[in-house]
Amino acid sequence: AFHRAIGAERKAARLRFLRDRWARRLLAGSPRVKVLTPLDDPTRAGGIGFFAVDGMDPTKLGAWLLAQHRIVTTPIVHEEFSGIRITPNVYTTVDEVDLFAELVLRGIRTGIA
Repeated sequence: AFHRAIGAERKAARLRFLRDRWARRLLAGSPRVKVLTPLDDPTRAGGIGFFAVDGMDPTKLGAWLLAQHRIVTTPIVHEEFSGIRITPNVYTTVDEVDLFAELVLRGIRTGIA
């Protein structure tokens, strides 16, 4: 009922907005960040985003975000790529997305040990 009430296109637009907000913040905040999700083509990606930080283990970063900040992410380590999948929901707030991005950048600057 909720999905029908807001409509699929509005939901998709909200999810892309949230993804773009954290992804662009990370890209602007550190040259070590690589976003592996296409941001400029809405036909190729929805609200889910995937990023990696050069020199940082995604499993350790994900564990740090969960243990220290209660932020749930999905670290993925594969022979072809590795990084962290971020999956906000429609009800995820802008403040939550901004906090996530700031914490990742803090972890890059000061370490996650």
